[in-house]
Amino acid sequence: MKEKYLLELGGENTDLGKYEALELLKFEKYAPFLEKDYESIIVISTSKKIEESIIARLSMTKRISNIVFTSNKANVKDILNDLEEIKIDDLNFAIRQIGRKNLDSEKTAILIGEKISKKNETNLDAPQVSILFYQNKEFFISLKYAGINTGYKRCLKHHISYRPYFSPIGIHPRIARAMINLSNCAKDKMLVDPFCGTGGILIEGADMGLKVTGIDLKEKMIEFSKGNLKHYGFRGSLINSDFKEISSLEFGSIVCDPPYGIASTSGGEKIKELMKRSLDVFQKCMENEQRLVIAVSDSKMIKHESLIQIYKFEWYIHKSLTRNIIVLEKN
Repeated sequence: MKEKYLLELGGENTDLGKYEALELLKFEKYAPFLEKDYESIIVISTSKKIEESIIARLSMTKRISNIVFTSNKANVKDILNDLEEIKIDDLNFAIRQIGRKNLDSEKTAILIGEKISKKNETNLDAPQVSILFYQNKEFFISLKYAGINTGYKRCLKHHISYRPYFSPIGIHPRIARAMINLSNCAKDKMLVDPFCGTGGILIEGADMGLKVTGIDLKEKMIEFSKGNLKHYGFRGSLINSDFKEISSLEFGSIVCDPPYGIASTSGGEKIKELMKRSLDVFQKCMENEQRLVIAVSDSKMIKHESLIQIYKFEWYIHKSLTRNIIVLEKN
């Protein structure tokens, strides 16, 4: 039975949020279809109900709710005349408008409230179910149950400011999580970061229940990754070696955030030369359709005849640094 969902995306990069969700759901065999795209809010259909563990993986979706009613009519009274009773068992609730405030919230909430059984109590502070309404070209009512949350806020617990060991240029946990979700790594396969640094990508992978392996040339970085993983109660394999060690591993995907400027992790090798050499090594040990997701400052460096670019997203850090998140697939 088909399900419909309304996704409220974070404002950092709505394209990244949209494709993170679609790619993850596609890989997990939910057959997602993008029904409506309102930039910061999208509507998708899936072939079955999305499991809570999959919802929890999403890093660029602030909230996801199950659509229970849709209308093309313009007048709210006419719309809600078509609405039958909203059944929420014995749960308490709150009614909220989401997105742009283009409706009379109080009036619309009262009309929706009339469609809910009198046995259900309101709870504005901590509702067991939030009844959400949104109008753009269509009118939607959706349900969001307490405790079913995306990783949008959760992953901030892994921010560099909360880790015992960190680097000031460490990747933001939301970016790391989104990159992993774009990498198509199955839970029975290994996620590898060949430039693991202090372990930002490894932390997000482990938090999502994936097997993780990190490689770094600097012993100090391996110790930092080990300490950070232990801090959050996660496990992972760590290898103090050059990224070429990846050739000896069996893995599902590669996700990495290589060093910028002069790559101290490669003995002072210039970043352009490092990227050329690493891409050649990676593609040789990748199987067809396996993915490499990489964050770099200059996207022009990421080209190889055996790797097809599937997506490219830009994430503005500050005026002198923009990270390009590139999704490549072996052909």
